Amino acid sequence: MSGSRKMLKLVSIVAAISGLVMLLFGLGVAGCGLFGGTAISGTDAAPVYMGVSGVSALCFVVMGLMGMRASNVPSRSGTSLACAFGSIAVTAVAVVFWAWQGFVKIDVVNAILLVAGALEAIAVLVLTRKVKKEHDVWH
Repeated sequence: MSGSRKMLKLVSIVAAISGLVMLLFGLGVAGCGLFGGTAISGTDAAPVYMGVSGVSALCFVVMGLMGMRASNVPSRSGTSLACAFGSIAVTAVAVVFWAWQGFVKIDVVNAILLVAGALEAIAVLVLTRKVKKEHDVWH
């Protein structure tokens, strides 16, 4: 297993775990008003926030799973690329959502998860492209 495949697997595992954390945290903030999210909970923004958090989290979990699969079977790296592009798009939607809110209701944990998610998606994209190129060279 090459170094880029090992890194892809490691980053994909971290992306899947952070996707689960995003899901739990997003549902906790919007649904239950936990973690200082009482300004969002019970307002019109709560369902939108839950939707963005849920879709974003699921995209990151799927991206992590597809990245792990691509690290094991490089010929299956196309789905990992598609999931990485999808995760970047969903992260952009989350940024637009927070801009729409005026960045006033974003707390530190959400900001960290958003930035970490964007960095993970970019890392998975770059590493999947490397794995795909390695596979294309050898086959």
